[in-house]
Amino acid sequence: MSKLREEHHEIAGDLESPPEGDLKPYVIFTQLTANAPHICAGWLDAADDAMALQFAREHYGQDQECVNIWAIPRSTIGATEPEFPASTQESPSRTFQIFVQQQRGRQHVSAGTVDATSAEQALRAAVAQAAETRPHSVWVVPRPHITATDESDIIWRLTDQTYRLARGYSAEVRTKWEKIRAERDLKEYERDDLKDVF
Repeated sequence: MSKLREEHHEIAGDLESPPEGDLKPYVIFTQLTANAPHICAGWLDAADDAMALQFAREHYGQDQECVNIWAIPRSTIGATEPEFPASTQESPSRTFQIFVQQQRGRQHVSAGTVDATSAEQALRAAVAQAAETRPHSVWVVPRPHITATDESDIIWRLTDQTYRLARGYSAEVRTKWEKIRAERDLKEYERDDLKDVF
């Protein structure tokens, strides 16, 4: 056995490390066009609001062209689901953003605002407001806890990014391919290919 292996010391008991580290979970919403609702795009972990927005810009902003991104700490969500209990702590009246999920498995979508003195009161008002459509889930978040991009932020890249989208692989790619290879060359290629096969 080598000297290095002989010096290996066994560690007894559990390691002293926190199970979750120092990152906080955030939910990300994107707005695809101006005046459209914000749609839940996914989750990420970040150290603070600014980092969450930066990660969201880099990841979700490049997945799909959008004009605005919201980053919301998970801990600020009050919801109809038991894993997001709405706080009963009273404070001066403030504005809460409402998010509604119409069917299980669908994305949460922004659905207006409500003013309330607590998350619990805001949730009750939001549920009453959305009762007509009978949503599967309702979330409320205090507006000050939403970190958003502004109009001067570049979210979607300025270069051609259509190859990242599913629609970029259909007619657009065929058009580009036909520009590269003339019709005559394409027919000759097909003729040669047939000779090889048959």
